[in-house]
Amino acid sequence: MTYPSTHGVFEEGIREICGIVHDNGGQVYIDGANMNAMVGLCAPGKFGGDVSHLNLHKTFCIPHGGGGPGVGPIGVKSHLAPFMPGHARMERKEGAVCAAPFGSASILPITWMYIRMMGGEGLKRASQLAILNANYISRRLEEHYPVLYTGSNGLVAHECILDLRPIKDSSGISVDDVAKRLIDFGFHAPTMSFPVAGTLMIEPTESESREELDRFCDAMIKIREEIRAVENGTLDKDDNPLKNAPHTAAEIVGQWSHPYSREQAVYPVDSLIENKYWPPVGRVDNVFGDRNLVCACPSIENYQEA
Repeated sequence: MTYPSTHGVFEEGIREICGIVHDNGGQVYIDGANMNAMVGLCAPGKFGGDVSHLNLHKTFCIPHGGGGPGVGPIGVKSHLAPFMPGHARMERKEGAVCAAPFGSASILPITWMYIRMMGGEGLKRASQLAILNANYISRRLEEHYPVLYTGSNGLVAHECILDLRPIKDSSGISVDDVAKRLIDFGFHAPTMSFPVAGTLMIEPTESESREELDRFCDAMIKIREEIRAVENGTLDKDDNPLKNAPHTAAEIVGQWSHPYSREQAVYPVDSLIENKYWPPVGRVDNVFGDRNLVCACPSIENYQEA
């Protein structure tokens, strides 16, 4: 199980959950994907799990996107130690699973330097800020979008999930439309439709400033105003800034046939007038792309000939 959960809350009954699993003959694997909400604050070994891994990506300065590189230690309780892999250079020789038993020497120094520079208090402060930033966004946006999950105290952990499904029902605007419209504001959309379809999962981490958090929240609030305009008929339900987002520079200077203005398309907030990101392409047909895969890598035949 993931802790805090992918729903963005601290599961208060985690020890009871682990106990139930053990009482029924099971083992519990604690997923350390969200350690950036726990460093200095929680002790995964006390949750009651049998195995726990600790991701270095995201929490300890290793890149998260693009597939990693994913690396980090895996801790087990003593009854599972005999099943751990060994290595020729370790006390246990059998069962090697990789050539480098302690991980990649090209990656680990980055984490080591980060820990050394941050120190214990700095690492704890990073966790506190990750939680604070997520709750700041949750509080600013809860009047505009339902926050799907919160803890018993009404707070979230390190991320919050905005439920856009009611908006789809009332306006026809989908989570895809909101994600594409965010590009016009200069944002790459947060995680979309995971872990719940039709939602946005927002994780600001500790690294974003108050100014950047406000810029994102202002964009989401403005988008909600545009959705409301679709709901009340001020904007056309099919030909509106959300359905047509993102808007490219080439589109703006070309023939304009939409019922909304060019200014509304590319400058929905005044701050974009002086600091505008121009997307290189407009709306992509996601379904067509999924059904018609174009592989940029060489063909299998080329590998065979090599």
